[in-house]
Amino acid sequence: MQNPFVDTLFQIPAHDSVTVVTISTAILCAILLRAIYVFRIYPYFVSPLRHLPSPNDHHFLIGQALNQIRSGSPNEPYISWAKRWPEAEMVRYFSFLNTETILVTGLDALRHVLSAKPYSFVKPPFYVKLLMPLVGKGLFFSEGEEHKHQRRLMGVPFSVTKLKLLCPVFQKKAEELSAYFDRQIETKGGVVEAVSTFTSLTLDIIGIAALGVELHNLEEPSRFHECYQQVFDPPAVGQALFVLDAIFPIRWMPIEANRQFRRATKELRGLVRDIVRQRVKDVTEGRKGISDTGRQDILTYMIEQTYTTEDPWEEEELMGHILNMLSAGHETSASGLQWATYALVKHPAVQDRLRAEVAEMLKQTPTPGYYEIESLQYLNSFCKEVLRVWCPSNLSYRYTAEDIVVSGVLVPKGTTITLMPSVIHHNPGIWGDDADEFKPERWDQDGRDPHAFAPFLQGPRQCIGRAFAMLEFKIIMVEMVRKFLFEDAQADQELVLVNPSNILLPKSAFVKVSRLE
Repeated sequence: MQNPFVDTLFQIPAHDSVTVVTISTAILCAILLRAIYVFRIYPYFVSPLRHLPSPNDHHFLIGQALNQIRSGSPNEPYISWAKRWPEAEMVRYFSFLNTETILVTGLDALRHVLSAKPYSFVKPPFYVKLLMPLVGKGLFFSEGEEHKHQRRLMGVPFSVTKLKLLCPVFQKKAEELSAYFDRQIETKGGVVEAVSTFTSLTLDIIGIAALGVELHNLEEPSRFHECYQQVFDPPAVGQALFVLDAIFPIRWMPIEANRQFRRATKELRGLVRDIVRQRVKDVTEGRKGISDTGRQDILTYMIEQTYTTEDPWEEEELMGHILNMLSAGHETSASGLQWATYALVKHPAVQDRLRAEVAEMLKQTPTPGYYEIESLQYLNSFCKEVLRVWCPSNLSYRYTAEDIVVSGVLVPKGTTITLMPSVIHHNPGIWGDDADEFKPERWDQDGRDPHAFAPFLQGPRQCIGRAFAMLEFKIIMVEMVRKFLFEDAQADQELVLVNPSNILLPKSAFVKVSRLE
């Protein structure tokens, strides 16, 4: 049987064949010239960013990705650049496909991005694609007027007045941690795996504070815990797919790591959706509102507040905020507590001084509240120094929504900005030659620019849970140092960090706890 298309193809006149070849050649030449311009001409001779300090050891296709993975730390080679150019406000580097990217390394540039014109810098599309399936939209991915409106609505449950009411919740969970330590002392000689322990603890806390649900992860991992483990701590293949998915659409591929990711995120959303629907029903029927039962969880508050207006939040909006809080509110807090324990182990004198301050307070106030906890100056310095040296949330991105001048440099619209608090925290031009050292006493005379300390970022887009996280951190530390001695259980082993990762966290870390007499 004849094929009309083939017949037609072979009937193309010779001069038309020449035209096809000519056009094809022209297209290939145009692509080649475009590649030469993008890779070799624009970045070095045209770009307004070309005068910024720039490392030149990138790969022309994958940028610094290979160097970052080889470094063994999610903070490198970025901190090294800040030390190489300590006076620079920004460093230009090349990411995937030779894309110009800016790393903020100085306070003036950081202040401009976070505080001076925060809504001129939006979350880049690849970042939205990467994280929204995990953390929901919520405040994290809202922009402009929408963000301002939602921030005002969410401000009340995170106010000091509301936080004081959560002190008993934090204290109860801290006591459950003590009971867990006691069980480990009895059964395992006091050796505790800190990463999994603190992840369980902080997920329990945010479960009560955000959802009003007891998860009991310190007793047995909940489905929330298991799903988050699959999402945030996948095997090596899963980590690689997580990074690549920001660039290429690969989640559809029939790979087991992809199937696990899809199942875990789907189940997480299902768990949250079931709780939201039941709580909406309870509150709107007047059965379990804050005003009726004294509930303090944020979900109930959001439902009560928005359902009394003419424009209540939709189910997806409520879910987005809750997923934000669950994701960010337990992983970063767990990381901070893990590094605090590491600091206690590596600096026994700091542990002794901290314990002495807590003991003195307890003599005066056996059951301390919000103001007593906040009055502990050395504890405050200790917590800040932990978050400075080992900043849990180590990476955030922005995207210039317009041409904008930052620290005297024209940054074109569409440029990706990398914000890494650890780069600021370890910059010797900001913190001095001892920037890498753990020294709580450096906070005794704190007259620095507020942007020099940025574990929660700064400005109108800083983490809304900042005060929540700090109070949680302090109450747990008080409980820990008043009852237990912490010693190194792996002195001859280096911590292996999860890498790549948006959170600074070791794969595992063991510590020996023993009861104080």
